Amino acid sequence: MENSRALHDELKYIVGESGILPEAQIADYTFDGYVPKVVVLPASVQELQDVLRFASKKTLAIIPAGAGTKLGIGNLPEKVDIVLATTRLDSVVEYEPADLTVTVESGIRLAALQAVLAQHRQYLALAPPHSDRCTIGGVVSANASGSLRLQHGTARNQVLGLRVVHGNGNLVKSGGKVVKNVAGYDLNKLYIGAFGTLGVITEVTLKLSPIPMREVILTAGFESVQDAVKTGLNIVGSQMLPMFINLINFEAGGATDAKKMTLVAGFGGDPETVAWQLAQCRGIMEQNGSMGVTVIEDKLQRQQLWSVIREFPAPSRDTKTVIVKLNLKRTDIAEFAAKVVNEGSDHGVQVMALLGSGVLYLAIPVTSDTDFQVLAKTITQLRQSVTEARGNLIVETAPPELKQHIDVWGPLGDAAGLMKQIKARFDPNGLLNPERFISSI
Repeated sequence: MENSRALHDELKYIVGESGILPEAQIADYTFDGYVPKVVVLPASVQELQDVLRFASKKTLAIIPAGAGTKLGIGNLPEKVDIVLATTRLDSVVEYEPADLTVTVESGIRLAALQAVLAQHRQYLALAPPHSDRCTIGGVVSANASGSLRLQHGTARNQVLGLRVVHGNGNLVKSGGKVVKNVAGYDLNKLYIGAFGTLGVITEVTLKLSPIPMREVILTAGFESVQDAVKTGLNIVGSQMLPMFINLINFEAGGATDAKKMTLVAGFGGDPETVAWQLAQCRGIMEQNGSMGVTVIEDKLQRQQLWSVIREFPAPSRDTKTVIVKLNLKRTDIAEFAAKVVNEGSDHGVQVMALLGSGVLYLAIPVTSDTDFQVLAKTITQLRQSVTEARGNLIVETAPPELKQHIDVWGPLGDAAGLMKQIKARFDPNGLLNPERFISSI
C-alpha cells in the first residue's frame, strides 16, 4: 500500500505541487476519524481523469468531494487513500439568462453561483445546509435541496445535464442544456444522489428561477403537534403555493419559541400575489387555533430565521449531534413528530418537518454519557416503525461510535441487487467511495 509521501510524489506529476493540498489543511477533509493520505485538487478535467486512471491502476480508494461539507454522510469507509476535491473546477461555462439555464463546473460554490445569477435577478432554487461553502457538485451528488423543495423540487428536478468521469477515467455526458430534453434514457438520475459512487461530476447544467419581487415569512405557535401539522397540511393543500411550510420546536432567529410547536411558512412572488397569500395563510392559522401569527418581512430578520432553518440538518464531521432524516407520507408526519417530541423532550431532541415534502428531521444531542449501543437500538426501533409505515430512515450525521453499531442507510430490500449491478458496471474496481453507500456499495 502506498504511503502518503510516495502518493504525494507520484500525484504531483499529474496535478503539480499546487494540486496537492498541504498537510496542514487536510483536516478539512478528515471524517469519521479517517485522515486521507493525500487530498488532490485537479485544475482541469484532464487532470481529474488522469488521477482516476492512476488510482485505478494502483487500486486506491477515491473519495470524491467538493468543499467537504457532506463527507460525514455515509457508513464507515473500508479505506481512505485519496480525497479528490473539485474546488479548482469552479468556472461558469455558459450562462443564458433569457433561457433561465446555466452550465457550471462542479467545484463552483453555490454562494458564488448565486452571486452571479443575482445580477440578472435569478437564482438556483436550492437551499441546502452550508450554502456559503458547499459546491454544486456536492449538492448534486447528495441530491441536497432544503426547504425550497416544496415549490421547486430537489436537485434531481433542477439538473438538465451532467458531465461525469467514471472510475476508469472515461468522460461521459448525460442530459443536455435545454429544459425540454427528453431523448434517450435519463441517466442524470443515476448520478444525482449517488454520493460519488458511480463517477465524479465535473460539469452541471441547471435550470433557474426568477428571484421573487417580495418575500415574507409567517410564524404561528400551536399547543400540539397535531394542530400544527393539520394546519400546515391545510396550507400545503390550498391554492396558496407557499415556498416552504415547516414545523419546528426550537428557537430560530429570535422569531420562534422553543416551548411551542411553530409553523414557519414562506411566500414569494409579485407583491399583489404575496399579499393575497398572507391574508389566506393568516386566516387558516387563526381558524385552526394558532397562538398568534407573526409576519416577518424585514430582510435581516428573515435572513436570521431562514439561516437557522436552512442549517438545522447540516451534516458535520465532528458533530455533537446526531441528525436523523425520516421520509414519510405527509399524513404520517403528525404521528411520528408527536412521538419524537413526547419521548425525546427530556433528552433535548429537536425536530423540523418539511410538511409538504413528508420529511422529518431529528437532532439528537450527543454527550459524554451517551450510550451508543442504546441509541443505535432506539434508532433501529424507530426505523422499523417508519418502514412499516412505508417510509425510510437515514442517519445523516453521526459520530463513528454510533456508526459502528448501525447501518446509517438501513436495508434496501429487493433493489439491492440491481444497484450493485449498476455499481459494478460504472465502477468495476469498486474504488469510488467504497463501502459507504447503501448496501455497502
